[in-house]
Amino acid sequence: MKWPLLIFVFSFVWIDANAQESNFTFTYEMASRCKEHICQRGYSYDTYYSVDAEDRKNFNFPDGTTFEMHIAIQASSNGHILLSPVAYPEHNDPVYEIVVGGGGNKFTELRRNLKRNAKASSVTVGVLSTVEMRGFYIRIKDSMDLIQLNNSSHQTQSTSVAMSKHDVTSCFLLLDLIEFGREGAELPIIKYYDIDPLEIKYFSFAAWNGVEAKFLYDCPIPGEGANVTMDSKEIKRKLSGSEQLKEQFLKYRNPNIAPAPNVNVSVLVNVTGLKYNVFEAKLTTRLSLITSWTDESLAWEPSKFSNVTSVTYRQGQIWRPVFQVYNSDNLDALKTIGHEQIWLYPDGTALFHSKATIDTWCFVETSIYNKWPHDSYTCSIVIQPWDAHEKITLGSLDYSTFQLAFTYQDDLIENEWKMTKALQFIVPAVKWYRMYPQSRSNTTHQSDRLVLNLEFQRRPTNYNIVFYTPLLVLVTFVLLSFWGEPLQMSRVWFYAGATVLICMGLCYIDYLMPCHTIPTILVLYITILGGILLALLMHVMMMTSVAERLCKTAVMQNLLTAQWFRALFCLPAIKVCRNYNTINEGYSTQDEDEFSSEIGQRNGNVEEMQTEASGYCEKEELAEALDKVMFVVYSVVFAVMLGLHY
Repeated sequence: MKWPLLIFVFSFVWIDANAQESNFTFTYEMASRCKEHICQRGYSYDTYYSVDAEDRKNFNFPDGTTFEMHIAIQASSNGHILLSPVAYPEHNDPVYEIVVGGGGNKFTELRRNLKRNAKASSVTVGVLSTVEMRGFYIRIKDSMDLIQLNNSSHQTQSTSVAMSKHDVTSCFLLLDLIEFGREGAELPIIKYYDIDPLEIKYFSFAAWNGVEAKFLYDCPIPGEGANVTMDSKEIKRKLSGSEQLKEQFLKYRNPNIAPAPNVNVSVLVNVTGLKYNVFEAKLTTRLSLITSWTDESLAWEPSKFSNVTSVTYRQGQIWRPVFQVYNSDNLDALKTIGHEQIWLYPDGTALFHSKATIDTWCFVETSIYNKWPHDSYTCSIVIQPWDAHEKITLGSLDYSTFQLAFTYQDDLIENEWKMTKALQFIVPAVKWYRMYPQSRSNTTHQSDRLVLNLEFQRRPTNYNIVFYTPLLVLVTFVLLSFWGEPLQMSRVWFYAGATVLICMGLCYIDYLMPCHTIPTILVLYITILGGILLALLMHVMMMTSVAERLCKTAVMQNLLTAQWFRALFCLPAIKVCRNYNTINEGYSTQDEDEFSSEIGQRNGNVEEMQTEASGYCEKEELAEALDKVMFVVYSVVFAVMLGLHY
C-alpha cells in the first residue's frame, strides 16, 4: 500500500515541478528592463542586432560560457531566433536557428542553416502563450568530451554531436555546447555539441505567416544585478535606391488619405469572362482593371536616388482608389484577386493593374417569351468609388496602350456564354443625379460612375444536339405516319408512345430552362404534343362506328364522290355501275352493243365486278384525305414556328 502512495506523491511533485518551470513568465517589472521587438511580416528576418563583445565582458558568465542571452516570447506559435556570424546571411551561410513552438506550438528545434538542417529537436506542447511573456535562455560554452570516433556520429533524442570521420578509437574533442531552455529550469529543452562552432556577432527574430510575435531581448541575467542589461545595437541594412525612396516616402504616411480633395482617376476595364445564371437572373463577371492617378507627394528626382525610374508598393502602403459595384448582390468593396503591386513613376503617376470577380443582378426580360437556348441578354454594371468622403473624377484610358498587359496577364475564360459587345462610358455625378434622383447613394457619393454595357449570348451547340435532334426526328416520324395505311392500330401505339416520351421529357425540363419566362422551344414541344394528341384522337375516331355513320350522310357522300375532291386528294376514280332491272330502258341499241362488247372483253366475270364494288370504302378514303390534310397543316405550322423561334 505504501508503494502506490509514494509513486503518486512522486508523480504529483514531478508534474508540479515541470508545470512551474513551463509557466515561468516575465512580470511587468522584469519586462520593463528589456528591449522589445515585434514581428509582423511573417517568416522574415528583416531586423538584425549586433552583439557587443566588450559589453558582455562586464558580465560574470559561468565558467566556459562564451555567449549567453535571456529573452521572452509572446506568441501563439513559431517564435524564430537566429544567431549568426554575419548580418543578413544568405541561404547557405552557417547559422544557428532556434524554432520555439513550431508545428502549431508542439515542438522546439535547433537548425544549423536557415530553414533547414535540423540538429536537435524536442517535444514542447504549449511552450508559448498568446497572453504571457514566457522566459527562455540561450547559452553557448566550451566543452571537452571524450568522444568515440568510429566513422559515425553519436546522437541521442535531445542531444546531437557533429564530428568528422576518422579511423581512431577515442580522443578528446574541444566542442561548443549550445543550450536552449526555459528560464529558471535546471535542464535545457535542447542542446547540441558543435565541433565547428560559430562566433555569434548578430541575432534576429521572426515569426510565421499570419502569426504576430513579441520578443523581449537584452534582459538582465537572473541574480546578477537588477538593472544591469545588455546593450545590443540595431544594424541597418544598406538600402538600394528604390528602398531608400520607399523608406523616405512611407515614413509617417497615412495610406487611407487621398492625395487631394478631388482626384482624377483614369480607368480601363477588360472583361475576361462571364457567366449568366438565368434562374437567379445573376451575372458573374471576371474583370481586369487598370487604374491610373497622380500623387505629386510621391514624385521624386531620379538623379537623387540612383536613377531609379520606377518603384513598386504593396497594397496598403500608399493610397489607391477603392471601388464598389452599385448593382452588386452585396454591399462590400470590390475585392481584387491576388496581391498585385502598385507601380509608381518619378512624376507621381501611379498605375495599378488588378483582377476581380463580381456578381450583379441582371433581369432584362421584356416579354414572357424568349428564344432559349438561343437567348441573348444586355446587362449593365455600375462601378462607383467606395469611400463616400472621397471625390473622384473618372476618366478613360486608351486600350491600345495597355493591350499587351491584357494579352499576357489576363486569361480569357471560355464557357457557354459568348460576349458579343462591351461598351464602357463615364457618367458624371451631376448627370447621375438627374437620371436617378431617388437613389440613396446621391446623398453620400459625390464621385463619377463607370458604366459597363455588356451584350452576350449563349453558345447553343450542345443544347441544339440535345433538344432539336429528338424534336426533328419526332416530327419527321409523325409526318411520315400520315402516309401510312389508315385505320391501323400500329399508328395508335406510335402516337401513344410519342406522347409518353414527350411528357416524360417535360417533367424534367424545368431543371434546364428558366422558369420566369417561357422558352419558345418549350412552345414547340407542347405544340407537337398537342398535334400528336389531336392526330391520335382523329385516328381513333375514324376507327369507330361514328365515322361510318358520318360517311353515310348525304353531305359526305356528295363530298366523297365529287371529282374535284378525289382529284385534290389523289383518290382513285369511282366506276359508275348501271341498273339493268328494266331491259333496254333508257338505252339505245348502240349503247347496248357497246355495253355487250365491254362485257365480252371482261369475259363475263361477274365476280370481278363484285370485287370492284366491294373495294370502295368511304371511311378509309375519308381517313386518307384527313391524313393528307393533317400532313400539310402540321408541316406548315411546324415550319412557321421553327422559323419564328430562330
